[in-house]
Amino acid sequence: MAVGRGSRNVAAPESRVHAPRYDHEVSATSFAPLSAEESVLAVRTGRATARELAEQAIARADAVDPTIRSLVWRDDSATLRAAAELDRRRESGEPLPALAGIPVTVKDTFAVEGQPWTRGSNAVSDAPAETTDLLPAAAFAAGCVQLGRSAVPELAMTTSCESPRYGITQNPWRLGRSPGGSSGGSAAAVAAGIVPAAIASDGGGSLRVPAAFCGLVGLKPGRGVLPQRVQGWEGGSTEGVVTRTIRDTALMLQALSAPDRFGWAPADARPVDALTRLEEEPAPLRIGLLTEAFDPRIPVDAEAAAATADVADTLRALGHVVVAVSAPVDGAELMDIYPRTIIPAWLQQTPLAHPERLQPYIRRVMAQADGLSAADYVREAIAMRALARRATEHLLGEVDLVLTPTTATRVPEIGVVLAELTENAPSRECAVYEQTLAFTTVPSMLGLPALTVPAHLDADGLPLGTQIVGPQRSEALLLRVGRALERRHRWDRRRPAVFS
Repeated sequence: MAVGRGSRNVAAPESRVHAPRYDHEVSATSFAPLSAEESVLAVRTGRATARELAEQAIARADAVDPTIRSLVWRDDSATLRAAAELDRRRESGEPLPALAGIPVTVKDTFAVEGQPWTRGSNAVSDAPAETTDLLPAAAFAAGCVQLGRSAVPELAMTTSCESPRYGITQNPWRLGRSPGGSSGGSAAAVAAGIVPAAIASDGGGSLRVPAAFCGLVGLKPGRGVLPQRVQGWEGGSTEGVVTRTIRDTALMLQALSAPDRFGWAPADARPVDALTRLEEEPAPLRIGLLTEAFDPRIPVDAEAAAATADVADTLRALGHVVVAVSAPVDGAELMDIYPRTIIPAWLQQTPLAHPERLQPYIRRVMAQADGLSAADYVREAIAMRALARRATEHLLGEVDLVLTPTTATRVPEIGVVLAELTENAPSRECAVYEQTLAFTTVPSMLGLPALTVPAHLDADGLPLGTQIVGPQRSEALLLRVGRALERRHRWDRRRPAVFS
């Protein structure tokens, strides 16, 4: 039977950078779910059935999600049927797919045939989707077992995770703090141990910001690496995964990046080989350190900058050359074009059954496109692409990778970002909202792969993310660098308080 989640709101209870602390480390008696890699191995070797893993995920969701509220829809019967089919295949001797048995959530922005596709909005019909988007379809074909649909803010338009339809999603590290957005439900479900991996998306930071706020690894692949029917927002919107570890991210990426021979512009004819050399530390690289926001008017929190500087010191100790780099001179203009033209125009294409039910700030964003002609839009899109090329040349012209904070702010309280958007127009006047996107929006617009890693906790014991940005097709290199950092910063051993 389908189980709806989110019919009521959950009320929220009430600078130095620190090296990683393990006060939330899993003890022998704590709940310790399998990683994605361990899940596959358990199913392949018969140490666990796919159904047992699915049952564990369902039980964990029942235990913690009434508080966390990461899921907005479940069909437990369908979850168990999918798991049972994998067990049948194994028992009959059929080959198992690469990700067999991994429980995952699917972000509510993805269409999955037969499931509601509301995108967190009361303005959208709850009629079942008629098709399945390419990335969840690839995940199911690779053996992932969908637990449910994860929460998003309305139409995925904020870096919080509060929607008028499903209510508030909490950060598993601390109730009352935001898990980020728009993939906030995805990150919260992984951080809370409901699933080891989540299928998410990122148009300007929607995957990396929640990963950073929830202490997770978040990879936004480069444009065209993962299958996608339409690359939204002039190619800035791509899809990816959130996990707890680099190895899990590498496993998911390698399996899901199979070539799409029907794709509009395939990036390569091969999947990303993310695992073969993952444990090898890269040869010395030249890495640019950027702690000034792409728009210099946006202030950067001192702890966020210090955490990134500490990661830079780790990379130096590993033999890499780290040099200071500046933000592109066009960074602010790029960040203006997105909310001024690109996003409003794309947002107007959303099919709405009840547009009058949209939140006021969403209506304001959409109204920005009302006065645009087709020529206006094309002019802005061309300008964006020209500026993006120039910015890429500036950032990566003399370095192999660029290191930045993931966000210019620490984890905000629930309600802060949404209140800013409600009270201000345009969004570029919203201080904390802009800080959440200060380092993630421009890499999205450039179409570059970007990885966030949770190397530090702040003075309040909440995660701080560091972002690594690389050139096209550098996903495997980013993951190798991330794995080297993981071995030293040991974020894979840290867990939020919800695990205790």
